[in-house]
Amino acid sequence: MKKKCYSAIFRKMQLGVLILYLIHAVGFAQTGVPITIKGKITERNGGSTVPGTSIKIKGQQGGTSSDANGNYSLTTKPGDILVFSSIGYESQEIAVTRQTTVNISFIPSTEGLDEVVVVGFGTQKKVNLTGAVSSISSKDLIVRPVGQASAALQGLAAGVTVTQSSGQPGADAGNIRIRGIGTLLDANPLVLIDGVEGSINALDPNIIENVSVLKDAASASIYGSRAANGVILVTTKRAKNNQLSVNYNGYSGFQDPTNLPKMVNAIDHMVLTNLAYTNTGKAPLYSDALIQAYRDNPGNTDLYPNTDWQKEVLTGSGFMQSHFISINGGGEKIRFLTSAGFFDQKGIIENSGFRRFTLRNNADVRFSDKLSLKVDLQLLAANSLEPGPGTSAVFHWMNRIPANQAFRYSNGNWGEGWNGSNPVAFTTKDGGFQKNSSPSAQLNATLTYQPLKWLKADLTAAPRYSQSEDNNFNRAVVTYKQDGTVAYTAPALSTLTRSLSHSYYNNYRATVTADQAVGDHTFKVLVGASREDYRNDGFSAFRDNFVLPDYPVLNTGSSANQQTTGSAAEWALQSFFGRINYDYKQKYLLEINGRYDGSSRFAEGHKYGFFPSVSAGWRISQESFMQPVKDVINDLKIRASWGELGNQNIGNYPFTSSIASGSYTIGKQIVNIAALNTLANSGISWETTAMTDFGLDFTILKNLSFTGDYYIRRSRDILYTLDIPLTVGLAAPIQNVGVVTNKGYELALSYRNNIRDFKYDISVNFSDVINRVVDLRGVNRSALTVSREGSSINSLFGLQAEGLFQSDAEAAAHATQFGITKAGDIKYKDQNGDGVINDADNVIIGSTIPRYTYSASLNASYKGFSIAAFFQGVGKADGFLYQQGIMPFFNGGTVQEQHKDNWTPTNTGAAFPRLAFSETNNEKVSSFWVKDASYLRLKNLQIGYSLPARIASKLSTSSIRVFVNGQNLFTKDHFWKGYDVEAPVGRGDVYPQVKTYTVGLDVNF
Repeated sequence: MKKKCYSAIFRKMQLGVLILYLIHAVGFAQTGVPITIKGKITERNGGSTVPGTSIKIKGQQGGTSSDANGNYSLTTKPGDILVFSSIGYESQEIAVTRQTTVNISFIPSTEGLDEVVVVGFGTQKKVNLTGAVSSISSKDLIVRPVGQASAALQGLAAGVTVTQSSGQPGADAGNIRIRGIGTLLDANPLVLIDGVEGSINALDPNIIENVSVLKDAASASIYGSRAANGVILVTTKRAKNNQLSVNYNGYSGFQDPTNLPKMVNAIDHMVLTNLAYTNTGKAPLYSDALIQAYRDNPGNTDLYPNTDWQKEVLTGSGFMQSHFISINGGGEKIRFLTSAGFFDQKGIIENSGFRRFTLRNNADVRFSDKLSLKVDLQLLAANSLEPGPGTSAVFHWMNRIPANQAFRYSNGNWGEGWNGSNPVAFTTKDGGFQKNSSPSAQLNATLTYQPLKWLKADLTAAPRYSQSEDNNFNRAVVTYKQDGTVAYTAPALSTLTRSLSHSYYNNYRATVTADQAVGDHTFKVLVGASREDYRNDGFSAFRDNFVLPDYPVLNTGSSANQQTTGSAAEWALQSFFGRINYDYKQKYLLEINGRYDGSSRFAEGHKYGFFPSVSAGWRISQESFMQPVKDVINDLKIRASWGELGNQNIGNYPFTSSIASGSYTIGKQIVNIAALNTLANSGISWETTAMTDFGLDFTILKNLSFTGDYYIRRSRDILYTLDIPLTVGLAAPIQNVGVVTNKGYELALSYRNNIRDFKYDISVNFSDVINRVVDLRGVNRSALTVSREGSSINSLFGLQAEGLFQSDAEAAAHATQFGITKAGDIKYKDQNGDGVINDADNVIIGSTIPRYTYSASLNASYKGFSIAAFFQGVGKADGFLYQQGIMPFFNGGTVQEQHKDNWTPTNTGAAFPRLAFSETNNEKVSSFWVKDASYLRLKNLQIGYSLPARIASKLSTSSIRVFVNGQNLFTKDHFWKGYDVEAPVGRGDVYPQVKTYTVGLDVNF
């Protein structure tokens, strides 16, 4: 009986095991058999398709993306989890069972509210910011084909003015000013790359993840003594996931000048010169027979040259190319992003260009859940080239030498140009070269220890070595007359200057961050300390009289006049800093910052300074009474801040008594001497800037975002040289005496939406700043640009023009001017009524600080096609050209086509005064030559197309995008004809701004 019972139980157990095995087998079969899932991805509101959506299998490599119509296809198996993600939408995860169709309806994300912004020594949610911070993403930077990343910032942030006055390869960086100018010395902002001071131009724009601009004292005061001019935080890209992927982005194209003055030809030059001579009572310089001979012999350029100097000088290819490749890889413990970049920009003149090689590796190592390490290494090699006499000399003479001067004769001899200065010869190997090589290496390592979830400690070491080597060979050019005899040798001797400098910079920093919520209260505390030191050593060697100029090395020059110089400089900065953030239910926000800096640049008793700030915000949208309209007003915040910042960029040790060394002849012998030339001021201290800011932020319908700020910035203790009695016998020292204010506002508005498959977004920035010098202790100095009480920094200073004299009688009855004035000459206002026009009548005639800066970014896409246009401009600015840049026949030079509209008895409403030779009245600095420098420019236009995913996958890639791009395509302005409005003050001898036309490719593998 018991045996039967056991037998029955055993049979039942066998049956159960069999059933379990069958269930497992069926399950294994179901999960092990691959299936193909297809579907379409659309947007929930409106049903428009979402192309380019990433579809990946969670925890695995590989995946696909949706095509231009939102369709996708992916082979997977039951049990996998599909992750669908696309920028601007909330990600979704779908578990795979046995379905073969999975359609996804995306919900627009609230990423604008959840956006994280990089701030000093950390990050914050944008909605919780109480300071004025602008964030710029990588996609806004890489769209522009520029060699210097600073130029790509132009127009991207309200309150940040970037001017690019030159298109010269390697020297076309942007000049950045944040919220005006608050010093008479160095007004450049502090730039930090992954927390370490550096130059943004040392980065390839492709490696930049984002840029944060700290504009007010509350956000910048944690950087203390170097933050008075604003702070720019650059964050580089890091490995995103554990999947191995490769990206290539490259383009190539050409450059052309945006604008050039039209110069007159040889015959017009001679005719207008004769008019200028007769206007001053002289006989014509050129005979009618000679002018007729020019007309009759246009092909005989040896005897009757008609040189188009611009055509002969601007023979450079202007070709530019950029190639950037990055590799993303690693695993759970180690991840890396390795990138290599090559940028090459040829000039529009021969013997000019810029080339940069970049190699960077950003690695993340995770030893445990508590201990991790970031190690970044960058190697950079930058090389620039320009003609021996310098680029400025080339453009100076190109637009000055008359067309009736030969640039080269048919026998190959160089024409004499102008007293031996031949800009065409300058740009060839006969003119020599100026070469600069600047390699550098930067290490940035941060060890992070997080013993508790709410507590983290970081220890950073970031040494940098950089080198700059200059090799300048100014070769003597022999020019000839038409008969073959030597005209000039300029310069008289070939000269070679070799210089080399080494710089060592160290940055050591330790921070501890505690972030903890207690009920509805959230606290975040940061404390830290840092030390930075810098040293530069340099020397220079010079020789001339090279017998063999084809071998420009120091040993082939004469030792008779050899020279050597050497220098060294160093400084150090040590700091303690901290920040406290508090919020209650993310409604009431408070932030307190403080930094205590000690600088070696100041004397004992003045080395240390404390820079505090406080800011607060109220997120009104989080209040209960706002909940009924939460779907309409997603976020609404008001904020206010105050703080003090410092400026220690005043040179090294200005408080000391410097001894000038040299040599002198005493008793027919050369002896070494030393002299004290400048009075010392040991009481020099920081320049201090106090700033108050009021801001408003809101987001409506998740599509429309607005940020507005009004600020008052007052800088005091500005360094300036006051007058001292001549009986002291020494030059005056600099002192902390000046006061400057900047008051302004900033507005930023963005909107994005879609109409089914057509997506678009618009961003607009507008800002204004009023700069005023409040106090310089009554000291007024004279120059082309001056800083005087009651006016803006670097205001234009000169005579006030009152039009042109319309008759000789009017000129005779007016105050005495310069030389013999006649009808058609510029009339100047007698400011003091003494009957004489002189320097006492000079007044402020314009401001060089732009106002009403604005920009607009327009982006649209339809399926695989995209277009992005960026406009940028200035609403109010003054420009001033002088000397050969705009004044007819200045110092015997030629004239431009626009000068044909000169005053004559039959053309009394002319744009230019009467033509005159060797007369100075019309060449004075005056408001007559001031011109409206406001403008609107189509800064960038890009049109692209992304290939469908199915085609990209057939080419063994995950995505392929091709694009065409144009930079500086169109400008609307009222400035002087032939000159770029972004270089509004000068003599017209700068390398012109350029238009660029490129074609590019972006591929992901």
